[in-house]
Amino acid sequence: MNTADLVLEGGGVKGAGLAGAIEVLAEQYEFSRVAGTSAGAIVASFVAAELTDDLQQIMTSTNLADFLDEGFFGHFGKLGQGIDVLRRQGIYRGQKLHDWIADTLAHAPHPVRTWGDLHMPGTDASTPIEQRYKLVVVISDISRGRMLRLPWDYQKLNGEDPDTQLVADAVRASASIPFFFQPSRIPVDPTLADGHKELVLTDGGMLSNFPVSLFDDDDHPTFGVKLSARLSVQQQGWNATNGVLSLGKALISTMVSAHDQLYVDLDSVTSRTVFVDTSGVNSTDFRISEQEKSNLYSKGVAAAQDFLSTWDFEVWKQKYGSPSTKLTPAG
Repeated sequence: MNTADLVLEGGGVKGAGLAGAIEVLAEQYEFSRVAGTSAGAIVASFVAAELTDDLQQIMTSTNLADFLDEGFFGHFGKLGQGIDVLRRQGIYRGQKLHDWIADTLAHAPHPVRTWGDLHMPGTDASTPIEQRYKLVVVISDISRGRMLRLPWDYQKLNGEDPDTQLVADAVRASASIPFFFQPSRIPVDPTLADGHKELVLTDGGMLSNFPVSLFDDDDHPTFGVKLSARLSVQQQGWNATNGVLSLGKALISTMVSAHDQLYVDLDSVTSRTVFVDTSGVNSTDFRISEQEKSNLYSKGVAAAQDFLSTWDFEVWKQKYGSPSTKLTPAG
C-alpha cells in the first residue's frame, strides 16, 4: 500500500466530514504521520491509534452534547454562562471531552496513553523529534503568545520527556474553543516561563487551523483535508469594517485565517488538499443530530473520491518539484 502523511483542519463538530474523507484515502494509503488542530487533532489522534476503520461509528454516533459540562453557574442560563466565562474563561469545563478522548485512545487497537505509545517504527530517543512520532497536534499557548506543536515542543516547553506526557491532555488543549471550553493548563518549568508554574492553552485554530506545513517528504505525499469548499480569492467573502463591532470581528477573522490562507492560496497545496463542503453547519452546534453528522461524513467520502479520481503524486512532483521546497508562500 502507498504511504502518505495527513494534515486535518479544525472545525468543531464538523469532524465527521474528516472521517469520511479519511475512510476513502485509507483505501489506497497508509498514514505514516498525522497532524491536526482542534477537531482535526481529535480525529488525527484516533488515526494514529489505528482507529481508522472505526471513525465513522465514533464520529457519527457519539452524542456531542454530552461534552457540554457546564460549570457551577450553568443552570442559571445565559447569565450563569456569562459568570462562568468571567470566572473560569469558558462556559464548559471540557472534562467530559477529555475523558472521551482518553477512553477512546485507551481502547484502540493500538492503545495510546502517553506519547511514548506513538513512536514511529524503528525510532528512539536519538531520532530527531520531528521524525519520532506518528501524531502532532497544534495548540495556542496564550501565556507566551506562540504556537505549540506537541510533542515536538515539550522539551522546550517544560523540560519534560515527551514520552511521559498524556496524549489526551494535548488533544483536549487543542480543542479548547475560546470562551466555549475552559482553557487547558499544564505545568511548566518556572525557569522556562519567567517564574510562572503553568501555561494556559487554547484552541490551536487561533494560530493555525490547517497546519499543512508541518510535514513534507520527497518519497510520499502529504494530504490535507479542509472542512470548507474550495474558494477563489473572489469567493472568500468580504469582512465589513464600517463599525467598531464589525471591525473587531474582521480583526479576529483575519488573525485566525490569514496565516493558513497564505498556504491554501498556493496551487501546490490546494492540488493535494481534499475540500469537504460543510457549509450550513455551525462549528459549536454540539447538539447536531446524528443525521447531520452522517451527512457530513457522506460529504467527506464524496470529496475524497473526487480528489483521488485525478490525483497522481508523480505528476504533482513533476509540476511542483520537491514537496519540501514548496511551502514558501508567494510574495
